Amino acid sequence: MYSNIPHTPKTGHRRRARLILFCLLLGPAAASAGTLGEAIDSALDLEGQRARVGALRDERDAMHRQAASLVASDPGLRMKHLSDRLTTDEGAYDWEAVVELPLWMPGQRTARQAVAAALDERAATLDLFLRWEMAGRVRETVWNARLAQGRVDQAAQALANARALASTVDKRLAAGDLARVDALVAHQAVLDREAEYQAARMEAEEALARYRHLTGQAALPDDSEEAVSAADRLPPDQLSPEHPLMAEADSAVGVARRQRDQARSERTGHPLLSLGTTVIRDARGADQTTALQIELSIPFGLASQAAPTIAAAERIYTEQASERQRLLRQAEADLIAARLSRRGAGEALAIAEQRQRAAHEAFTLVRRAFELGEADLTTLLRAEDSAREASVALELRRLEQGRARARLNQALGVIPQ
Repeated sequence: MYSNIPHTPKTGHRRRARLILFCLLLGPAAASAGTLGEAIDSALDLEGQRARVGALRDERDAMHRQAASLVASDPGLRMKHLSDRLTTDEGAYDWEAVVELPLWMPGQRTARQAVAAALDERAATLDLFLRWEMAGRVRETVWNARLAQGRVDQAAQALANARALASTVDKRLAAGDLARVDALVAHQAVLDREAEYQAARMEAEEALARYRHLTGQAALPDDSEEAVSAADRLPPDQLSPEHPLMAEADSAVGVARRQRDQARSERTGHPLLSLGTTVIRDARGADQTTALQIELSIPFGLASQAAPTIAAAERIYTEQASERQRLLRQAEADLIAARLSRRGAGEALAIAEQRQRAAHEAFTLVRRAFELGEADLTTLLRAEDSAREASVALELRRLEQGRARARLNQALGVIPQ
């Protein structure tokens, strides 16, 4: 949509403003924060993903009805009429009316019932998979919003500190302790912090707008802080058997396997039972004869004729089995990455805590020296910048701990309720 529009700060702000305005125009949403599970349900409803599950269940019901039918395919009506009107015209005729009924061969009805059962399992696993997939999107959106809000909080604190320092500088300027240039520097720092605060607030509003657009909920869920699931006790590269991704992949393979079995069972086609009557008259004025007609047509079931259908079913089964293996490898890699990311987030938090303590101790000492006239304003502002950056980094590392747990639960296949 924007491929031909160069990206500039102005266009970026306009896009954010349009997104925020769009979400505000969505209408009133929930007045209070709900749960993460409710947000996922709402997002699924907005995107209409559950219609896919309904379509699968409709297919299952149709397959059940077909397997329960007395005939294997559509019956037909065949009619035939013979007459000598255009030849000898002696009044002879022959009427024939036959109903053709395709019959089940042994195993064919059972094969279709098995397909219906596999479709039923696929519908159940697809429902869980869609919810798990949406859970990942909602989790990421929630934590993006929380991280953005964390930056806003830190920017607001930095702005308040800068204003307090500027007020102190103004007082010392009035007392003749500082030069006019120091006051200008202090007020410039206030303007810098205000710009950072406005940018952070715009990013937070955009992140919250994206969450509202995805879920239709007004506020972030109360339970976005997650504890790591008990499934994390499994070996590092082993997935839980109940993982929604693998359950859905297994059910897809199951459907393909049953459809392959169905294709093999129907390689001989369906016998055709024909029931009808024949009415014959040999000449005008003669009595007509009515007879019951029964025919049974049995197809040969040549392997060459059924081979393309069976091969196509075999190909689909092979593709689904290969896709399952690919998904398994990808899910295992994602789980390993999520565990490493969580460990890395813990180590980063420990470093951030040490850095924050050191930076704030240094800032406290420099501020005291500044108040005593032993340090200049530039040194104080430099120390304040270091302390502010350390505080922001610490707050973000703390929030990233929660995001790392959420991502690990997602990789483990945990779905919030």
